[in-house]
Amino acid sequence: MARLHQLLDDPYRRCPWDLRTDEAGRSYWVALFRWHFDEVLVPLLRAQFADAPQRLQELQHGFHVALDDIVRRPERYDPLDILLLCEVREEFLARYGCHDPFAPAKARENEVALRLLPDVLAEIDAAEPERRRDLLTRGLLAGNLFDLGAKATVHRHRDGKAAFHQTRMSLPVRPWRIDDVDAWWRRWAGDPPFCHVLFFVDNAGSDVVLGCLPLVRWMLGQGARVTLAANSRPSLNDITAPELVTLLDRCRPLDPVLAESLRAERLCVRATGSATPLVDLSRLDEQFVAATADADLIILHGMGRGIESNWHARFGCDVLRTAVLKDEDVARRVGGQLFDCVFCYRRAGE
Repeated sequence: MARLHQLLDDPYRRCPWDLRTDEAGRSYWVALFRWHFDEVLVPLLRAQFADAPQRLQELQHGFHVALDDIVRRPERYDPLDILLLCEVREEFLARYGCHDPFAPAKARENEVALRLLPDVLAEIDAAEPERRRDLLTRGLLAGNLFDLGAKATVHRHRDGKAAFHQTRMSLPVRPWRIDDVDAWWRRWAGDPPFCHVLFFVDNAGSDVVLGCLPLVRWMLGQGARVTLAANSRPSLNDITAPELVTLLDRCRPLDPVLAESLRAERLCVRATGSATPLVDLSRLDEQFVAATADADLIILHGMGRGIESNWHARFGCDVLRTAVLKDEDVARRVGGQLFDCVFCYRRAGE
């Protein structure tokens, strides 16, 4: 594994909150992981274990025992953070052969988003410049609400409140909790354009298709090449690199800009080597790090990659963090409220 070339921090701390010393935070996150496993994952896994329900019980019990040990003996874990809890969950799922419980949900949402994409792009293209920037910005954050890893958005999805256009209209009025939108667009208008954008994507469905790809398409139009960074292996409803390659192939007949950029290899997908919603930038695939060493803009999209991990990380290039705050504890720690928007742009070294 290798360290991201642009990362300046040494030592590097992947997550900003130490759950070994933060007892209240540890209790909150362990309880949340218990809830998510029992209420979201177990129902998805019942069909897989229909002929061996005791195996599902063993999996569920084993995961709870592991969480119990974290609660009783936090000093044994270094680091003890949200990413570790994700790693423990993925380890148990892999041990019991649960490769991708969210695959059907991702496939359904991808189909819906692909049907909407041509109209979303046409609306953006027809808009005046100021309105176009607003559609791209709000669309990026509206898509991020398709997230089956956070309690608040799981409930929204079950209640049928996750439709893209409805969500885009219902976002909070600007200025947002962290609102560097104007500085971001000024950077593109004033300084030399970025040459290589490294874009860490998040969820499948409307997040990547209707939120990320329109902005990617706009940046390609400004002369940048774009590398989409996605997980190597499944985790929750995050899109994986192989899934994203297939998804982009399906976008070719829907949009000539994306089709030509893929043909010319100005738009490509790279697997990070990760398999969690958060990302440790010191443990990435070596080929990924080598291929992205010249990136002069990094986009960390989603609460996991840009806030729950890497919130304080410094880079040798510009960085944009974009997310909707979908967890009460995360919102509290950054001084916001549930469903506040974060659009945090920093210049190199800040």
